This record gives sequence, structure tokens and C-alpha cells, in this order.
Amino acid sequence: MAKLIFDPAGYTVTEGTESVELLAKEFALLQFLYEHRGKAFSREQLLDRVWVLEYPVERTVDDHIYRLRKKLHRWGHVRISTIRGYGYSLSIAEPKGVDNPSMRDEEIQSAVTGLFEKYHLLGQGKSIIALAAQHEVLGFEIDAFYRRYIRFLQADIKWFVETNELQPGERLYGLLLILAGITPDSTRVLGYCETALKQGLLPPIQHREMEILNILEVYADAGLPEKAIQRFEQTRRVVEQDGLTGFVMPVALMEMYVHLVAGNWNEADQTAARLERLLEKEPYIREIGRFGVLKGLRLLLEGREREAEQCLDEGLEVLSMSLHMPLYLAAINQINLFLRRRYPESPLVHKFASLFEATEKEYHLLELRPAMEQCIMDILSVETGKKE
Repeated sequence: MAKLIFDPAGYTVTEGTESVELLAKEFALLQFLYEHRGKAFSREQLLDRVWVLEYPVERTVDDHIYRLRKKLHRWGHVRISTIRGYGYSLSIAEPKGVDNPSMRDEEIQSAVTGLFEKYHLLGQGKSIIALAAQHEVLGFEIDAFYRRYIRFLQADIKWFVETNELQPGERLYGLLLILAGITPDSTRVLGYCETALKQGLLPPIQHREMEILNILEVYADAGLPEKAIQRFEQTRRVVEQDGLTGFVMPVALMEMYVHLVAGNWNEADQTAARLERLLEKEPYIREIGRFGVLKGLRLLLEGREREAEQCLDEGLEVLSMSLHMPLYLAAINQINLFLRRRYPESPLVHKFASLFEATEKEYHLLELRPAMEQCIMDILSVETGKKE
């Protein structure tokens, strides 16, 4: 079946090799209908789900459906049907054609896997999603890991909450990472992470990553940077002993963030200098964006608010371009936490709080956070019971 790829950064939707640009509400409406394809929704239901906390008339839905049909007319297999007297439903017809012989070509499959791995290393989430969108046209199978990873890149919370395609430990890990980045109160998330580690509920690789990297940022987010700093030596030892070269920059970025939260200016500057040298050799998009945000936080500590704002904006823009939505959401959240704790009177507080609220609305975070937490607690309860 044809797959639509949604890019919230530019409000574009891609099918195969073709992309269509939409307006914000057109994008939200199409994405909602696509996620619930095959189901019919009344105009009132669509208004409630797409125009949250707004009060347009039912005619608004009709106007947006009309424009979507015009923009998607080239994709005849993507159909938005009118349910007379009720509302609308989206369906996607099975494409006709013969099987692509390259699907069975091991050399092509290996080359494509190499591309996915390289884009992953370079932090080019947008490239991963664009390549995956063309898998039927180019004739290759998407590896199971990257099918899941694309869901993570897009912060597809609903999928993680509802899926049966993952083992409980893998599902728990994905939910914890996304929740940590979208929750202003990190204390509960820290408790979930500590329980998962203590009970050994995560797969070995994810357990190690949580222990040496992810949870240290959660400590800082929860206002406990010193607990993270106490574990830096263990993290560096594991990275060296296990030869985790791909962790060098993520760990350095984590250390810089923790030092900034702790107010350790000198240590943050030393780590920043090391990161600049690393990024000169390996200018990965994901890490460049994250570093830009951290430089903005450092400038705030010096009282250089205008320069800080520019760095923060540029860092978020790069993260948005990389289409790594969990990191983008987490960066906005961390900026807000930092401002509220250290500079509650700064005009930037309102700016970035508004950005976070807009993001909450766009991704339905207020609605999805409780479902995520319930899912996490259910997994923790069931899996802990099994251990006992």
C-alpha cells in the first residue's frame, strides 16, 4: 500500500518521489485522516480533533477538504470520500503493477542499508524519511530497525502507545525518550527511567544507552545535575571500553548541557571547545543543531541575550531541518526549563513558552502525554511482576 510521509517542518506530504506543500491546517487535517484511514468522521469530530481550542464553522472543514482534493488530484489512489449526511473518510487504493525485480537483488538491498546507516550517523533524519518514502519506486525493503526508527524520528507517539510490533522493553525505551523531551516536570520521568534500569526491563543495548547517556540529561532536567556529573566517569569508561565511537559527540553534548544547568561555566566552555573540534571533523546536522542550542544557553549565562536568542533560534531551525522531532521537542523543553529556573523575568520566557505551547497543540501533546504515561506504567507494572 502507498505510504504518505509527513514533514511537519515544512507542511509537506510525500508519496513516492512526489511532494505536495500544504497549509498548516490542510496538513493537520490530512495527517489526521491518514492516521485513521478507512474510518468516517463527522465535520464536528474533525473540528474537535484538528481545530483544537478554536471555534470555526463546519463549512471550514468542507473548504479544507476541497483544497486538499485539488492538491492531491495527481495521487488518484489517495481518496477523500464524502459520506453523505455525515462527513469524510480517507482511503488508499492498492497500486497496480508488477513486482520490482530489485526487491530481490541482494546488492541493491545492501547498498540501501548502507545509505540508511550513513544518514543515521550524519543525523539526517529528513534524508532517511525521504529515502524510505521512495522504497516502492526504487525497489527495496526497509529494514525493520529503520521502520521503527522512522516512527521515532517523527515522534509518532500514537504508534508507540498502540503498537504490537515491538517487544515491551523496546517500546518502553522509545516512550521514555520521547516523554522525557515533552514533559516540563521531569521528576516522574526520572522515576520511570530509574525503575526501568533497576528492574532490568530494557534490552541490553538500550539499557546501556539509558544508563550512560539518556538518564543523565533527565537528572539535569529534574534539577539534579550533580547526580549526573557523578556518573560522567562511568560513562566515559564505558564509551572507551566498548568502543562506542558514535557516542563521543552525544556524550559531550550531554556533559555540556549538564554543566550549564549546574552553572559550571569553565567546564561547559572546555566541553564546548572539544565539541567545536569534533564538529570540524564530523559536521553532523543533528549535533550541529543541538550545539547551537547549547551555545545559546551559554550566552544567556553571560547576559548576552540578543546573541543567545539568535543561537537558540538557529539551533532549533537546524534540528527542525534534520527532522529529528524528539530532539527538536526536547530542545524546546530544555530551553524553557533553563529560562524559567535562571531568568524568569526575561522576555525570552514568553517567546519560548509560546513556542512550546504551539508545539504541544500541533502534536496533541496535552492529549497524548497521559496515554504515554499510562502505557509506561502498565509496561513497568507487568514486566516488574514477571521479574518477581
